[in-house]
Amino acid sequence: MDDIERLAAIEAIKQVKARYFYGLDNKDWDYWAREVWAPEGRLEVAGLEAAVAPRDVMIPWVARQMADCVSIHHGHTPIIDFVSDVEARVIWAMEDRLYKGADDLLQPGCSQIHGWGHYHETYVRLDCGWRLRSSKLTRLRTERVFVS
Repeated sequence: MDDIERLAAIEAIKQVKARYFYGLDNKDWDYWAREVWAPEGRLEVAGLEAAVAPRDVMIPWVARQMADCVSIHHGHTPIIDFVSDVEARVIWAMEDRLYKGADDLLQPGCSQIHGWGHYHETYVRLDCGWRLRSSKLTRLRTERVFVS
């Protein structure tokens, strides 16, 4: 990969992550599947015991978790390391806010979460372009508001 191809790949990876946030926050699951995830996509979230994969299992799972939630996600300052011409490891600083309904499945009674941390991800270049293969969210700090 020459310098121009590397810069193009970096921008393409940034666009995938932008689509990740857009699709997730707007609950556009078809877009999220088509524009973000590789078929073997795997998601791990801080505080959950297991990863969810592949994409066709993970997306309906996320849709159920987010059904009664408004989310706002931000990603910043990616550290992008290319493993090869077709694979990259990326760390994103992140901040998110989740405004949850009363019937939240993961944390009953919690109405808001404000979190800071990092996404640790792998991206792969497919025939359709760069896609997210795995994402692990780790949190440095989490503030929660519980319904009283």
